[in-house]
Order: sequence, then structure tokens, then C-alpha cells
Amino acid sequence: MQTDQLGLDAELAERIGEVFGHANDGMDALERRAAELLPGADAIVWEGDPATFEFTYVGRAAERVLGYPLGRWREPGFWAETVVPPDDAPDAVAFCALATGQGQDHDFQYRAVTAAGRVVRLHDVVVVLRGARNVPERLRGIMIPLPDPDADAGFR
Repeated sequence: MQTDQLGLDAELAERIGEVFGHANDGMDALERRAAELLPGADAIVWEGDPATFEFTYVGRAAERVLGYPLGRWREPGFWAETVVPPDDAPDAVAFCALATGQGQDHDFQYRAVTAAGRVVRLHDVVVVLRGARNVPERLRGIMIPLPDPDADAGFR
């Protein structure tokens, strides 16, 4: 997986690749590896549908980092309409849709709004898992909160 698009250092990129493991690994395994390989990062592991961008799984760190109950993450449009600010949502969704449609793993940064209304910056690393005929079947990702002093900066 290539995650140098936004300048992740090689060691961090390697650890993120190890967290993803194999496509048939369960999400509990990804969460355990994220806790071991990215200690202190409060990384949010997730899985979603590449056609709808709806989450099918979101790790427990999502509640700690962003404050929304895990059940909310499965609501249609939750990420694009609630988590990502309206100024960033069109670019973030379009970027994901284009990369996913091309079957490309991708990473990007964006602002996220917590349940308390605070703005945090996330670096989202996404792997496209393909099924029959090489068509995207599932998305898996890791959202890593960034210690970013300029959290007001938009989509990157």
C-alpha cells in the first residue's frame, strides 16, 4: 500500500500496512494491531461499502476521538453530513469516490467535527478490497487524529 501521498514517514506507512494485514482478517484483529502498532494514536479502524460509503464497522476509538456513539456511524450519510464539515465534504467525498472507482488505495486529510463541536484533523488511510472481476467490494480504513495546530485548514 502506498501512503506517501501526504508525506507519511516510511516507518509509519509500514506500521499502517501491517495493521491492515490480510483482506480476510476480522475487524477485531485490525483493532488489536492498531493498538499495538500505533500506540497512543487513538486510530479509528473502520470498514465500509464502496458503493454507498456507509460504514459497516467502526472501532471503539471513534467514540473517544469524536464523541459520537458507534451506532450513529452506520446511519446513511453520517460521515459526509455530520463528521466532515460542509466546506470539506464535497471534495472529500469526490476524492474517495474517484479513487475507489479506480480501485486505488488512497489517503487524505480533512477536518472532522466532534459531537461537542470541536474541530480535529484526521489523516484517513483507505484500502480498497476487491472481489469478483476486480470490482471494489469493501473499503477498510484507519483514521489517525493529527496534532494539527491549524485544524481550520480545509481538505488536503
